Amino acid sequence: GLTNGSGRFISAAPGAEAKYRSAASSGSSLFSPSSQLFPSSRLRYGMSDVMPSGRSRLLEDFRNNRYPNLQLRDIAGHIMEFSQDQHGSRFIQLKLERASSAERQLVFSEILQAAYQLMVDVFGNYVIQKFFEFGSLDQKLALAERIRGHVLSLALQMYGCRVIQKALEFIPSDQQVISDMVRELDGHVLKCVKDQNGNHVVQKCIECVQPHALHFIIEAFKGQVFALSTHPYGCRVIQRILEHCLPEQTLPILEELHQHTEQLVQDQYGNYVIQHVLEHGRAEDKSKIVAEIRGNVLGLSQHKFASNVVEKCVTHASRAERALLIDEVCSLTEGPHSALYTMMKDQYANYVVQKMIDVAEPTQRKIVMHKIRPHIQTLRKYTYGKHILAKLEKYYMKNGVDLGPLCGPPNGIM
Repeated sequence: GLTNGSGRFISAAPGAEAKYRSAASSGSSLFSPSSQLFPSSRLRYGMSDVMPSGRSRLLEDFRNNRYPNLQLRDIAGHIMEFSQDQHGSRFIQLKLERASSAERQLVFSEILQAAYQLMVDVFGNYVIQKFFEFGSLDQKLALAERIRGHVLSLALQMYGCRVIQKALEFIPSDQQVISDMVRELDGHVLKCVKDQNGNHVVQKCIECVQPHALHFIIEAFKGQVFALSTHPYGCRVIQRILEHCLPEQTLPILEELHQHTEQLVQDQYGNYVIQHVLEHGRAEDKSKIVAEIRGNVLGLSQHKFASNVVEKCVTHASRAERALLIDEVCSLTEGPHSALYTMMKDQYANYVVQKMIDVAEPTQRKIVMHKIRPHIQTLRKYTYGKHILAKLEKYYMKNGVDLGPLCGPPNGIM
């Protein structure tokens, strides 16, 4: 079996979950022992009732469906054990959603001291997450204190990263503990961004935390924007910055992006960043990207990743810019054929042509369709050419545009 950071056995084999470890209870009234809240628990099991599986008799019986109407108060003293069991954790999660404040406090008083152990546990992390969703503000803040000093290790851990995200989402961003938590990542931003777990935490910081508290993240990205935009996780974080940060924070990011547009549009991850700017960016940033694409529409349209960017350019450019892009492929010749003809047969570029037909002004659309018409017979031979024919037929039927026969006459002569 495997052990997690706390040394607990987490094999998927039946019975491999940890034995119950009792946690010391805090003396404060908010976190008082649960026995004071529910002195008359219906089920009486001693801690010594441990089954061969390593589970308590109570948990073993619960797993065997002996107690179909079990309530939270019935498992007092066993909250930690249930939280670290697949079925027990699910039971607590469901009950917490509709629990009274007293029932929530019963659970909370048993998990607080060992909260970190649950945060990094395959099943326990979900119980902590439920408290960030359904707990009182005092309970959320008390759990956040348990995170303090451990933000980096939790952010990089498979289960802990989910807990951090829930804390950022459900604790008001003006609470001091949120600023303190985020600041623990200072000096570790790039490590987190490139990590399969940590990148989600950085994204959630950018989404939920007030922008003025994120300056250190922007600073860490300086000179790194190209490298991060071409990284499978970094490209997502860059997009969150563009969505949520202040203009003065996004400006240096955009400046670096514009220096590398040509490489980024052809990158398997970078193309998404450029598409994002085209969809959500300022007009001047869109225009800079369109300017980089112009003059190379044919080549980029035939590229697996760049073709997606060309489609977005055609869709989100200004009317004047769109007309120039479409005119480029209509007027450009490649040997005996127009660039348009080459694009129609291509597995990627044919989608760009379809998009051009969709978004062109009516007069320019007619020009495109007339350019295509001489090639109708040839296009039928190509898998991707058929897509264009289907698009033409749709417009022919819908708008009654008279292009002559799109399908050959009965005798096959054209």
